[in-house]
Amino acid sequence: MDDDNSDYLDEPDDCDCEDYDADILEGRARCFRCGRSWRMTTQQLSAETRWQASMFEASDADIA
Repeated sequence: MDDDNSDYLDEPDDCDCEDYDADILEGRARCFRCGRSWRMTTQQLSAETRWQASMFEASDADIA
């Protein structure tokens, strides 16, 4: 690959999986960088739910 992000895809074993998409209904996460998928822990799900709720409240306050 010739793009600037090619190093992300060349070495998936070196990925720290910090930047991921979370599906709180299914309890799964998927890393944007390497594509790994995993079941989230109860603590991860709780933190993600709180974060999503705060983002929703913030966007709702912006509308009002």
